Amino acid sequence: MAEEQLSAEEELKKATWSYIGVGVLWLSLIISGMALERLDLTSGFLTSVLPGAVNTLRADNAALNEQVRELKDAKQRLDGLIGRERATAEALDYCQAENREINAELKTLRASAPATATN
Repeated sequence: MAEEQLSAEEELKKATWSYIGVGVLWLSLIISGMALERLDLTSGFLTSVLPGAVNTLRADNAALNEQVRELKDAKQRLDGLIGRERATAEALDYCQAENREINAELKTLRASAPATATN
């Protein structure tokens, strides 16, 4: 009877440890699968079972790249406008300086014209 009781205890131990072993095996398999999926080392067979962060990160990266491209385009357009505005301001300054020179020359001509006309 002692042997039967001992063998029953051993059987219970073996069954318990076998369930624990199977549980650890499944747990390690699931963790390995998640690691493979997150590193994108799978060929897509675990994608429907385990949510992968790689695909969402790729989608986010593509969206951010699109935003960066739009910002760069806007910056180039703004730089072009600022450059044209600067060129326009320089041209306006040049024209105003020429206008002042012409007006000064005209004043001197008007001032000298009546003096020569009376002589």
